[in-house]
Amino acid sequence: MVKFVVVFGAILLQCVLALPSTRNSLRWSRNLFVNPLIVGGEEAIPNEFPFMVSMQSRTVGGSYSHRCGGAIINERWIVSASHCTENALVGATRIVAGEHSFSTTNGYEQFSDVELFIMHPDYDTVTLENDIVLIKLLSPLDFSSGKIGPIALPAMGQETPAGTNVTVTGWGNLEFNNPDRPDVLNKVSIPTVTDMECRRSYGPVDMFDSFICAGVPEGGLDSCNGDSGGPLFTSQPQQLIGIVSWGKDCALPGYYGVYTEVSYFFDWITITVANN
Repeated sequence: MVKFVVVFGAILLQCVLALPSTRNSLRWSRNLFVNPLIVGGEEAIPNEFPFMVSMQSRTVGGSYSHRCGGAIINERWIVSASHCTENALVGATRIVAGEHSFSTTNGYEQFSDVELFIMHPDYDTVTLENDIVLIKLLSPLDFSSGKIGPIALPAMGQETPAGTNVTVTGWGNLEFNNPDRPDVLNKVSIPTVTDMECRRSYGPVDMFDSFICAGVPEGGLDSCNGDSGGPLFTSQPQQLIGIVSWGKDCALPGYYGVYTEVSYFFDWITITVANN
């Protein structure tokens, strides 16, 4: 479920130049319908999730459009998905924190240009293994309003039991292959599933231990195009356990959303932030 906003023509060209194998076509199918939305969820309360950000790209006309989601981990750093920054330019990308509606200003929005993208060194553009990126902001965020703030990270190797109720948020598509996108942040609650169940769902496709899957077998609840890079998190305690990465279409029966499991990357995150 590669879920990010790019020019359709560029996506089509990418698919033509790098035809995926059948084994990996499930992941690439997201690229044909960029900017996934939450499926089967509801509008979030404004500023309900202070760690949520919109990664935005500058268009030819000079305006900005939503590209991906992300989560704040401190005043200068955002965590998102590497596939969101594959074709992104640092100088043409900004992060918006405190956002809820793209068309209405609430007074809590903060904007920062990007200083640095640090994609995981072992990120695989085909299998989407290690689909995680750290984004350093040019100017720090201000947490004093209480409307913007970081989310906690899980410990290294921490496991999330199957059946744990989690939430995923984003401005992505409300259904697959529907160009209409919400103006406001949406959310949906879904349970995690076992690695075995997720592997059984997708069949002969690379499924790594550093993936975590969530959804319901009957479908109808999922993240979608445009939600890429956004957070999958628990509420009590509020912890970032996953990053929206890929899936088969959106909310299809028998298929689960696949997320980068953040606990596998705790050491890399802490070391990278400390060294930069």
